[in-house]
Amino acid sequence: MIKIVATLMALLLALAQARAEDGLEAAMGDDPERFAEMVTDLIAGFGVAGNLRAEGIEEHIALERAAARATALRRFLAMDLDGDGTVDRAELEVSQRAASASMRGKLERQFKAADRDGSDRIDAGELRTEGQTAALRALGEAEAETLRALITLDANGDGALQIGEVRLATVRTDEAT
Repeated sequence: MIKIVATLMALLLALAQARAEDGLEAAMGDDPERFAEMVTDLIAGFGVAGNLRAEGIEEHIALERAAARATALRRFLAMDLDGDGTVDRAELEVSQRAASASMRGKLERQFKAADRDGSDRIDAGELRTEGQTAALRALGEAEAETLRALITLDANGDGALQIGEVRLATVRTDEAT
């Protein structure tokens, strides 16, 4: 039984890796130059001495998700007029009165989405859930897996991606199309 489970897990991991690599090939094939620029920026921002390792990719993913989570939570915290860590319908209504017409509808929609239990009050747990939802919407798991697959472009096998390796991969992709 353990062998079957281990085999299934290995198969699932292989399928996930294949999907990530397919996403990577698609990203390179769509616009190789743009892809190379984006990865060069990633290497410059999250690499060390021109070398991007898996840890740098994970830091990038975490930072992108944290920024999206902060943006989503910032809206709700601005509505928390009494500073109790929750947002209720009365606080929403005050915020809506101060907002533009289009923003009023957006605030209502966001409030309803975050109020998962329908209590007309968004508590700390619902805020946390809303933040996580926003984080995954900004950088979903499929996109994260594609980013993680960047390390497969490591042509010399040193565990780090360098700009020259990205350029080499994009040239090969460009020539194949």
